[in-house]
Amino acid sequence: MGNELARIGGALRQLFSDSMVEPISPLDSMSGFRYSYTEVRMQGDGTHVRRSETRLQDGRLVTEECEGMVDEQVYQRLLEQSQRQWHEQMEQAMQLVFMPFWLSGRDR
Repeated sequence: MGNELARIGGALRQLFSDSMVEPISPLDSMSGFRYSYTEVRMQGDGTHVRRSETRLQDGRLVTEECEGMVDEQVYQRLLEQSQRQWHEQMEQAMQLVFMPFWLSGRDR
């Protein structure tokens, strides 16, 4: 799978570095683009983190990637933050769904 990703990434870089593709002028462009992901997984010897970000910068696609190992405490902190954020988002969604019913019941 890693070789396939490298092949696809190389093909995309070649496509955008080809002289037929003109860079978009920042003044002509009213939109932006940014895509990123972070992959965190536990392995026997620690926590493996991989991060990738692709963005439109100065009319060209720029990709930055990094990966490495971090301490298990970092993984635990990340897990707690993710769970807290998920709970907060679910609470907000439930308020949007159920708040009208709660308010209409109080008006009676």
